[in-house]
This record gives sequence, C-alpha cells and structure tokens, in this order.
Amino acid sequence: MRFNNNLLLVASFLGVATAYRRTCKPDTTGAVQGLGSYTLTDSDNWSIVAADFCTTLAQVQSLNSSPASEKRETLTVPCRERKRDCARISSSNEFGYYTVVDGDQLSAIASDFCIPVDALQTTNSNVASTITTPGTILKVPCSWN
Repeated sequence: MRFNNNLLLVASFLGVATAYRRTCKPDTTGAVQGLGSYTLTDSDNWSIVAADFCTTLAQVQSLNSSPASEKRETLTVPCRERKRDCARISSSNEFGYYTVVDGDQLSAIASDFCIPVDALQTTNSNVASTITTPGTILKVPCSWN
C-alpha cells in the first residue's frame, strides 16, 4: 500500500495542529546524566508526560519519590534535546506527520518520536533505507499532546 501525499495535502487544509513537545530543564549539577525537571501544567497527567519524554509511567514514578498531585509541581524526567515536532491531523489521536529536512537521518527522526527505526520504516512504506530525502512526509507517533 502506497502512502498518498495528495490525501495528506487535502487533510492539511482541513485542520492540522502542531503538537509541541514538552521541554525539560537539564540537570546541570552533573550528579545524574540524562535527567532533568519538568513542571506540570493544568492539562498534564503523568502518562502523557512519560510518553512525551519517551519513557514509561513506571519510570517517571520511580524517579519521583512522592506523586506530584498539584499542577505546577516539578517532576524529574529523562531529559534530552529533541529537535522535531509533528503536525497532527485533529482527527487522529495517535499519529501525525513530519516533513524531512536536509540533514535528517532516519535514526534521529525515530529517536525524537520514540519509535524504533524499523517500526518507522514499517509505518512509512515509502522509506526503504535509513537515508531520507528532504521533503519526504513521514507518518509519526504524535500522541503526547
């Protein structure tokens, strides 16, 4: 089954929203590498926060000694820079689209969207190798926002 770019174009006119990722403040003390802090907002829950930081609810719970029950509380989360966001079609709860730019590598794209490279290739039958062409539109997980 081939991916229909015309369908994506039509869908884009019907309502696409950019799902902005949550960002964390890296721990700069040097005590623990790869961790940082994130402040909960009114619309957050732990499961969504965990998904956005490419981890599990159990790991977020284990990193935080007491559950944050109040909004504006700070959680410890896995923290690394992610450069890519998805454009989500409002009718889809799980997937959105990402347009490849010059210099993108499939492994970096997959990492930013918390998906193994082979799963990204399976989801996008138009991608046969790990080398991507700028302008290629990829279907990517976009459930975190």
